[in-house]
Amino acid sequence: MFWLVQLLVPIGVAVVLPITIVAIVFKSALASERNRKEIILAALEKNPNLDVEDLVKQMKKSEKLIKEKLLARLEHGCLCCLMGVAFVLLYFFLSVQNEILIIAGAALIAIGIAFLVGYFVGRRMLAQEKLAEEQSMNKE
Repeated sequence: MFWLVQLLVPIGVAVVLPITIVAIVFKSALASERNRKEIILAALEKNPNLDVEDLVKQMKKSEKLIKEKLLARLEHGCLCCLMGVAFVLLYFFLSVQNEILIIAGAALIAIGIAFLVGYFVGRRMLAQEKLAEEQSMNKE
């Protein structure tokens, strides 16, 4: 009986958890959009002469600046690399002989390197856009 539980729990987590996460994110996006529509309709009921395009622009979530996106990639890359190195060091030096540590460590290092490559390539490619964005922010 115990072996059956040990077999079914990882399978259930592997199947149910991703589906649940997608459902929660989808329902959250739908609720957010519904709330935006209700706010716009309520504003139009109170003031029929209101410019809807301006209201939508004001309600739009401010997107992150290019600089913030690049710094987030740098941060994620450093964190993943450090966690990966920590897992590998745990495996080799503290005699925690669990194969999942070496696998997770290698995967985290690879993900970290991908984030760092994305940061450095993005920094080089988006230099002109970053300058233009900073100038437009200074004008405002």
